Amino acid sequence: MWFPLLLAALLAQAPPPKVELIDTPGGGIQPRAAVDGAGVLHLVYFSGDAKAGNLEYARSSDGGKSFSAPLRVNSEPASAVAVGNVRGAQLALGREGRVHVAWNGIARGEGEEAPMLYARLDGGGAKFERERDVAGSHHGLDGGGAVAADAAGNVWVVWHAPDEGKGEANRRVFVARSQDDGARFAREVAASGKSLGVCPCCGVGAMAAENGALAVLYRTAQGGDHRDTHLLFAGEAGGKFREQLVDEWRVPT
Repeated sequence: MWFPLLLAALLAQAPPPKVELIDTPGGGIQPRAAVDGAGVLHLVYFSGDAKAGNLEYARSSDGGKSFSAPLRVNSEPASAVAVGNVRGAQLALGREGRVHVAWNGIARGEGEEAPMLYARLDGGGAKFERERDVAGSHHGLDGGGAVAADAAGNVWVVWHAPDEGKGEANRRVFVARSQDDGARFAREVAASGKSLGVCPCCGVGAMAAENGALAVLYRTAQGGDHRDTHLLFAGEAGGKFREQLVDEWRVPT
């Protein structure tokens, strides 16, 4: 019994964990961060005009005390938005710590729809490859999307858009998957059911497990006032999604 008592005594004497606030490099906003297996901190943030700005990437090997010179994520200048916190960049680390970023693009011409953009850091870690629109035939973005990746080379980009018809009741969550570290994406598939809709201005969240499972959180728009949080879960890469109510929230906005 002496070992548990000694361990408890040592833990009682240890200082409590400390949360330290640090400035985003360059005064950037809407930071997203992830730490890889080697302890390197990867950071993506927004800079410039909120309606037409840039995404910057930097990394730190000393816990955020210093950062590398920033790399611009978007190859086309001023092609990212920061209007509303749900529309900013999303970050995921994949196989061998490769950086994957997804974000809401900008509709450039009259009648055009905003793209769901994706870019990945090149193999040498020197620059980001040119961004691509992975939305296929389902654009009509409003709230922000998400990106997830695993150690087996799977990458998922998730967003919501109208399916058949207009209005929030006809929106669904869509998922585009790559099996080769983001080099190519298959055609998007609908993950959420037809009857629940999606809250237009809400974002989505996504996380991948080591075995290729994917979990997605989103808000519904059923009946005009059900902004419920739902979980979509596929137990294996490319598997069928199961849906579950997580939390009910009734509000007509």
